[in-house]
Amino acid sequence: MMNTRPTKCSFAISRWPAENLIGEEGRGFRYILDGMNAERILIAAECVGDGTFFVERAVKYVGERVVFGRPIGQNQGVQFPIARAHAAVVAADLMRRQASALFDAGRPCGAEANTAKLLASEASWQAANASMDAHGGYGFAEEYDIERKSAKRASTSPRRSPTTLILSYIGQHVLGMPRSF
Repeated sequence: MMNTRPTKCSFAISRWPAENLIGEEGRGFRYILDGMNAERILIAAECVGDGTFFVERAVKYVGERVVFGRPIGQNQGVQFPIARAHAAVVAADLMRRQASALFDAGRPCGAEANTAKLLASEASWQAANASMDAHGGYGFAEEYDIERKSAKRASTSPRRSPTTLILSYIGQHVLGMPRSF
């Protein structure tokens, strides 16, 4: 049987005319990474919206659900996790707004966009859990949409995205620590 494997590599390097160059030569990868800031901000905005949804649904439910003659939202054990989730969503939204303003102004925003995405994804997750806990078994009832939205969060969660890359970026580029990978 004859060997059909090539014996040497024959890759050709394409040359492009200088007038076709976009930006500065050698900075293409940096441009790609900076271009992802818009996506990070968009995902942060989605997470803030989801977190807001969960908090609003939880607040409404615990205000309406009466047990032993009073709304369950009057109990600290029910109220405090929802309040913490709300605070986390608000903080993430402020970071998202800061990242958006920098991006819109054409200024560097990698640190802000990464931080916004990280905080917003975690806040959304926290709000989903607080809402599900507040609803108890009713969190699985179709009319509340909590389980459906939580299941969506679990299957498409930005928390699954490379959080380690975000933390590495913050560690290296924001905090000045050595590169971790």
